[in-house]
Amino acid sequence: MVVIGAGVIGLELGSVWSRLGANVEVVEFLGAIGGAGMDAEVAKNFQKILGKQGLKFNLNTKVLGATKKDGVVHLEVEGAKDGKKSTIEADVVLVAIGRRPYTEGLNLDKIGVEVDNRGRIVIDSQFNTSVKNVKCIGDVTFGPMLAHKAEEEGIAAVEYIKTAHGHVNYGVIPSVVYTHPEVAWVGKTEEDCKAEGIQYRIGNFPMVANSRSKTNADTDGFVKVIAEKDTDKILGCHIVAAAAGE
Repeated sequence: MVVIGAGVIGLELGSVWSRLGANVEVVEFLGAIGGAGMDAEVAKNFQKILGKQGLKFNLNTKVLGATKKDGVVHLEVEGAKDGKKSTIEADVVLVAIGRRPYTEGLNLDKIGVEVDNRGRIVIDSQFNTSVKNVKCIGDVTFGPMLAHKAEEEGIAAVEYIKTAHGHVNYGVIPSVVYTHPEVAWVGKTEEDCKAEGIQYRIGNFPMVANSRSKTNADTDGFVKVIAEKDTDKILGCHIVAAAAGE
């Protein structure tokens, strides 16, 4: 099985089929797994863990096309950096290259609702669209396509309607990758801190030193905490562990 895309969905489904006994090969255009939002150190360690489980990764690899002959899929790929072309054979190919807003066919243009070139409904800071009294939240507009994010936006939108005041802190939206081990994080990554010029400190704790992990013979992973250098204010927390999402 070949999975195109090493984002959250590709890793979750790829790891499931791997645990069910399939030989899984992942093709990713970028140079790291996990997609946007995953800390680079976390992604690197997570890839090693999945590699030990049998998943094979082709990073910095572009998919050119696919043909099927005699029940076998021939996937044509090219190195994103060196341009070297090769062929990967598989029984089945899973395409997991991300999601898009489902706004096509809603005739939004008929009432004047503005969308951008990716189909996302354009809103302001109070969730107002370009049409008066029409607000928008969730997967059809900007930000991560997560249910809990949409729920918070829904509450804030009602607050704006009722009291003219509302708030969503987009800096503390948690994310979870439901693999084994799981990966969970909230807040800033180390790369975010560097880009924003924040002085920070890092604390790491390996799960191999955790008593419960040792008891369960499930010691892959670690906890990474990022804090402000002078105040110790926690900026981000990243976990790779069997129950990281909890």
